[in-house]
Amino acid sequence: MHYLSCMVLTRHKLLAIFYGLLCHGVFIVAGAVMFLTILTGFQFSVGAFEGFSAVAINFLLLIQFPVGHSFFLSKRGMKILEIFAPKSYAKSLRTTVYATIASTQLILLFSLWNFSGVFIWKIETPANMVMILLNLLSWALLSVSSIQAGYKVQTGSLGWTSVFQGKEPVFPDMPVRGMFSIIRQPIYLSFSLVLWTSPQMSLDLFIVALSYSLYCYFGPMLKERRFQKIYGKRFSEYKQKVPYYVPSIFHRGGQVTRH
Repeated sequence: MHYLSCMVLTRHKLLAIFYGLLCHGVFIVAGAVMFLTILTGFQFSVGAFEGFSAVAINFLLLIQFPVGHSFFLSKRGMKILEIFAPKSYAKSLRTTVYATIASTQLILLFSLWNFSGVFIWKIETPANMVMILLNLLSWALLSVSSIQAGYKVQTGSLGWTSVFQGKEPVFPDMPVRGMFSIIRQPIYLSFSLVLWTSPQMSLDLFIVALSYSLYCYFGPMLKERRFQKIYGKRFSEYKQKVPYYVPSIFHRGGQVTRH
């Protein structure tokens, strides 16, 4: 009996490690592909189509991330996420599967895009170092805000580490400190800044930056509806004290309680 119980324990730990390695491996590749593609304005994306085919494929690549990103957070979307994990651990692994899919979608967008060859601006050395530093700062803001929101959820590690430990996932509380005490959506704002701070702004990157900036502004409104249902009065008070997207010197902040 002891041997069999050890075998079961080993199996779920191996399963957790597999999902963890897959998730974080894809996550790292997505970050690297995004970073290089944004800095070079899509010059090295591998899409080879031209004309209408290129436009159609680029459009599909453009919409697949925001549509999937929002859909998989819905009740129906979460049920679909459970298909990609063994039934016994499906609910626990949802955050890991979600992060893996989101990272895969970003890889598809930034690697398979069909480059137009048209540039809106192209800043040469040494002036381009200013934009590169701004881009690195934007990445830093994105990283800090993701950590403050709960890095285990953002990176997908909450799911697989919970399975590894044989525990139910414990989600972080509503983020209200750090960057979240300045604006309510620092992750989405930082992501937009990452897209706009390229020294080589091609027409392709401009289209992606503009489209995703609009998504980053309007998309979180769905997230805030969920937060309103979950946290009720606490979230209402938070909304009154902290601006939505843009920091305001005229906004009177206050301490938001954590439970």
